[in-house]
Amino acid sequence: AGRLQLGRIVDGGETLDEAIVCRTAGGAEISVHGGPVVVRRVLELLARLGATAAAPGTADSAFSAAHRLWNNPAVGREMLAALPLARSAVVVAALSRQWSAGLSELAACSPADASALRAAAGRIERMRRVLHPAEVVLAGPPNAGKSTLANALVGRAVSIVSDTPGTTRDWVRELALPGGLPVWLTDTAGLWDVQSPEDAEAVRRARDRAGQADLVLLVESGEPFRVPDWLDARRVLRVAAKCDLPGETSACDVRVSARTGEGMDAMREAILAALGLGGFDPSEAMAFTDRQAGLLARAADALDHTQSPAPILRQLLRG
Repeated sequence: AGRLQLGRIVDGGETLDEAIVCRTAGGAEISVHGGPVVVRRVLELLARLGATAAAPGTADSAFSAAHRLWNNPAVGREMLAALPLARSAVVVAALSRQWSAGLSELAACSPADASALRAAAGRIERMRRVLHPAEVVLAGPPNAGKSTLANALVGRAVSIVSDTPGTTRDWVRELALPGGLPVWLTDTAGLWDVQSPEDAEAVRRARDRAGQADLVLLVESGEPFRVPDWLDARRVLRVAAKCDLPGETSACDVRVSARTGEGMDAMREAILAALGLGGFDPSEAMAFTDRQAGLLARAADALDHTQSPAPILRQLLRG
């Protein structure tokens, strides 16, 4: 009981998945790696063997929602609910720090400071952005280096790289972690005047993805590329790719070479800055739910009116 163990879930001669299992006083917690299909197969197998799945929110757990330094079970429960959305170690650290320090320490320690409370409430937008990653789309003319750049940002080969124009026909979407923070990165077909129906459809899909993006990396190489009229220039970061090669480029926000790595760190920083995530510090006090942000703002207002924020902050911590 209370010990994590790694094993395999086997149905007859078939291994369904690896799993981490922990036996508790009320049953067992099982964490599988696979997606919905695997989960369904595992639940069906357990049902055949006579097991009963606990209703949501009723499973016995050895985890204490209140941290040993703070009486903060409400923050602990909200942290556990948000953790499945954390797609990087930095985001996990940001959430767990709000429970073990950050937000909980701010609310538990006195005297309270109105400006600090409001700042923590306002940082909910940054937490929303990392828990629900932004859509970043690579767009631009054919052979500008978009796919090579996408592979460099993701950290592995997800897009086919070729000198032949039109190699990328459909968009490819993967998770990238600039600065350890998650964004959805989409590589698209080149934007050009096309003749064939197939190429026209590829360009249409590229425009559709770029039009829905939170940020567009408009990639060019050598010949300047004008920002299309249908793109909101406020959501565009102009990138001069292949800067290790000779050639003229127009005034761009970032110059990079995915082949040599030149400018890649600067581009990652520029992406985060454009998304409002520049200088993200997981140790800062940050609200990560609307409930927390609302109570922090109320506590700050109470201080402004020379009232005690203590009851409001206790509600934040304990629910």
